[in-house]
Amino acid sequence: MSKSKYLLIKYLKRIALVAIAIYLAFRLRQTLQLLLTSLFLAGSITPIVEYMTSFRFKYRRWELGLGRTTAVILLYLFLLVMLILAITPAPQIILELGQFFVKLPTLLEQIQIPKGGLLNLNQEQLNKILQTQPLIEQAQNFGKDLVSQTFGFTLQVFNAIGIGILSMMIAAYMVIHSVSLTKRFLNPFPEKIQQEVLVLIPPISRCLGAYVVGRFGTSSVLGFCTYLILSIFGIPFSGALGLLAAITNLVPYIGGLVSLIAIFIAAWGVDFNRGAIALMICFFLQQVEAFVLQPWLVAPYLNLDPFELLLSIIMGAELFGIVGAITAPPIAGIGRILFNHFTAKPAD
Repeated sequence: MSKSKYLLIKYLKRIALVAIAIYLAFRLRQTLQLLLTSLFLAGSITPIVEYMTSFRFKYRRWELGLGRTTAVILLYLFLLVMLILAITPAPQIILELGQFFVKLPTLLEQIQIPKGGLLNLNQEQLNKILQTQPLIEQAQNFGKDLVSQTFGFTLQVFNAIGIGILSMMIAAYMVIHSVSLTKRFLNPFPEKIQQEVLVLIPPISRCLGAYVVGRFGTSSVLGFCTYLILSIFGIPFSGALGLLAAITNLVPYIGGLVSLIAIFIAAWGVDFNRGAIALMICFFLQQVEAFVLQPWLVAPYLNLDPFELLLSIIMGAELFGIVGAITAPPIAGIGRILFNHFTAKPAD
C-alpha cells in the first residue's frame, strides 16, 4: 500500500470517528449535560472534601480522621438541610415576587421628588423615565406568569432539584473514587499528558470550588440578610426582594444595582427614614460581599483581573443569556489557569 493511500485511509478513519462522536454527543446531549454538571459539582466540592479529610484527631495511640465517603455524606447532609430550608417557603416567595412585578406601575407612581427637583430632574421627567412602557409591560407579564403559574413553576423548581440531586449522586461517586477514576481515564494517554493533567486538576478544582462557595454561598447569605433587614424595617415584598438580591448578585457589577433599584421602589411608599436606612444597609451588605468576601474567597483562585471578569460576563451573557453570565467567570478562570500553565513552561 502506498504512503499516500495509507494516509488517506488514516484521515478518513479519524473523520469517521469524529463524525460518530459528534452524532452520539447530539443524541446523548442530555446525558452529556448531566455528566458535565456532575463533573462541575465534583470539581467544586473536591477542595471542601479534601479540607475535611485533612483533619486528624489523636487520642492516645489512635488517630481519627474522616474518610472521603464520610466527608461527602456529612457535606451532603448539610446541603440537604440548607436545601429544605430554602425550598420550604419557595411557593410563597415566588408568588410574592410575581405580585411585586404586577404592582410595579403602582409602586412607581408613589415615587415623588421634592418640588425643587432632585439631581436636575423634576417630577414630570422622572415619571417619563420610570414609565418606560416596554420594560414595565415585560415586568408585569413576567409577574402575571409567576402568579398564575406558581404551582407549575414550583413543580419545575422541584424537577430541577431532582436533576440536581442525581447530579450530586454522580458527583459524590466521582469524588469518592477520584483516584481510581482518574487513573482509568488517563491510562490510554502517554505519561507526559498524564503528568500535565495531574498538575492541572488541583488548581482547576480550587477555582471551581471557590467560585461555587464564594458566589452561590455569599449570594445566598446576602439574600437572607436582605430579607431580614427589609422585614425588620417593614418594607413590603421583603421575601421576594431577598430572593431577587440573591439571584441578581450572581451576576457581578450589574446584579447588585438591579436589586437596589427594586428595593428603592418598594421602600419609597414606606416611611422615608426607615426606607432610606434599610436601603443604605442593603447597599452596605452588598459592598461587604463584593469588596471583602469575594476578594477573600474567590479572587485568589479565579485568576482574573476586573477587565477579564467583565469581558467574560459580557460574552457569556451574549451567548447564553443569564446562565452564560453566571457560568462564564469560572470557565474563563479555568482558561486562565491553562494559559498560565502552558505559557509558563520553558520551550523544549
